[in-house]
Amino acid sequence: MKDKNKSVATRSGLPWGAALGAEILSAIQIPGGNLLTKYVDAYQERKRAEAHEVLLEEITAGRHGPVDFEADDIESFIAVTLRFAKAMEMGTAHENLRLLAQVIAGLKKNKALTADTFMRWAGVLEQMTRDELVTIGIAYKTFKAHQNDPRTEETGVWVHILTGMLNAGYSEDDIAPLASCVTRYGLLSLYTGYGGVAGYEPTSWLMELGELADLELVMPEASNER
Repeated sequence: MKDKNKSVATRSGLPWGAALGAEILSAIQIPGGNLLTKYVDAYQERKRAEAHEVLLEEITAGRHGPVDFEADDIESFIAVTLRFAKAMEMGTAHENLRLLAQVIAGLKKNKALTADTFMRWAGVLEQMTRDELVTIGIAYKTFKAHQNDPRTEETGVWVHILTGMLNAGYSEDDIAPLASCVTRYGLLSLYTGYGGVAGYEPTSWLMELGELADLELVMPEASNER
């Protein structure tokens, strides 16, 4: 019962960072350490409620419809829920949490819910920036639209992805670095097409992820806000 009354700042990774901040403020004789801890406690409570709502929505009536869990799923579900909670504690953005919840529901729907499988996707999605999420969404949509085009084998889909990114308001100077960043997650790979034209193309991992989560969930911001 004693633990119930402890500040969140003593119980998990992100709040420990707040505790460190409070200690530093105190050490350099700047007031506000206690206030900082209270803000983090309130922030954590909001994120916890948000994560609960998002996960419940996705497994009851989300992208994959109602998902039924059985007794044999308990251990796997506990493991993935704890990992989902860790992403929440790290301050993962709302859209990223939504995608992670969809992955949980999708894996269960496909009878592939294991801790290892979810950990792979959690390690990817919890870290991705909004621009990276927009990039993989456009890449996934573009590949689906052009995969049956015979010319794609020669030219690849990069030219179409490039057009999609430009239409979304990204500059040519931003697109290649963004695509390069996404390669570190294994979702895009460097491609050299006909005539030596270089670009990027979706990997099998991206297509697999696109079946589990709505990669078009994150829409590009208006170009005049960039």
